[in-house]
Amino acid sequence: MNWPLRALAVALAAAALWPELQRYRAEWWLGEADARLEAAFGGTLKGGAALSSTADALQLTQQAMPVLSGDPRPVQAGSVALLLLHRGGEAIALLEPAIAKGERPELTLNLGRARGINGDEKGADAAFLRTAWANPAAIVTLPKTMRGPLLERVKELELQLHEGRLQQPPPL
Repeated sequence: MNWPLRALAVALAAAALWPELQRYRAEWWLGEADARLEAAFGGTLKGGAALSSTADALQLTQQAMPVLSGDPRPVQAGSVALLLLHRGGEAIALLEPAIAKGERPELTLNLGRARGINGDEKGADAAFLRTAWANPAAIVTLPKTMRGPLLERVKELELQLHEGRLQQPPPL
């Protein structure tokens, strides 16, 4: 094979692999963000170091989001970082469009937390109820005093559903 054909073959192979290299890089960013969040949330880091690690994790998830478009993992990690930084409004702005594309209990749970940070107790309660409705196990990280009443409400809603008095899931 002559030189121009080899160069063309290499260029075509590089062009074909480029999106996968970007995806690999975004996966690395996401893994690094998770590690930084774990260090901050798990207590390995304290004070300013924990805040810095959380801010770094947020930046990494923001880099990964456009590359991993449609993947809920960067949104989940980014929302956790925003919650740890007490930036509830930004977390809501991140979570609501992602939930509209595909509702997931871990995202609705964080939406409830973000609404709570912002003082919207009614909205937080609605998000927590929706989470418990979709997956009762997903609310295990909520305080016990909240879990019992939520699960009782889910039981009541399920009864209403079976009796034909409920036509749709609880609103988000």
